[in-house]
Amino acid sequence: DATGVEAGTHNADIVVFSNDPENSIAYIPVSFTVNTSGAEQTITVDPGFQFVSSNVDPENPDMMEVAAEIINDDLMYIRNSIGAMLRKIGPNWVNGIGDWIGTEGYLIKTSAMGEFTVAGTLIDPGTPISLIAGFQFVSYLPEAEMDALEAFATIIGDDLIYIRNSVGAMLRKIGPNWVNGIGNCMPTEGYLI
Repeated sequence: DATGVEAGTHNADIVVFSNDPENSIAYIPVSFTVNTSGAEQTITVDPGFQFVSSNVDPENPDMMEVAAEIINDDLMYIRNSIGAMLRKIGPNWVNGIGDWIGTEGYLIKTSAMGEFTVAGTLIDPGTPISLIAGFQFVSYLPEAEMDALEAFATIIGDDLIYIRNSVGAMLRKIGPNWVNGIGNCMPTEGYLI
């Protein structure tokens, strides 16, 4: 059983028990590969503004393909950290973002509830996310929810101003203490840092 084992090639020993008293236990070395392709994550969007992310690198990362299920008259736009957008200009949808990047979060504005599924390869939750000065949308990569103080522990310090979720709750410093107004970070939620 490879449950919980990271993707990649691993070595192990299979233990074989025998009825022969002189050779009752044998160890057979084996190699096995854990494949993380075939992963899917469904992202639900609510009316209004929402930060989203995925822990799956899509097979086809073109933003038009990734978000195809919500590209309709209800979608206003999808925006990345540098302000590039997927939006409708006249009768045509224009992809100014290019490709969906797994470590990046996105801001979606829509007038109706919808959902889309990102299918591809699971991203290692320990993947480092490079930060820039200023504002940035980032992904939350773990598959389970986690206290925001724990999830962002490696960046909490003097250079961090705040981390905000879609509903405006923040992890920020008040006086000498960091206050977690977010609670738990959630899969498919993106965060503004």
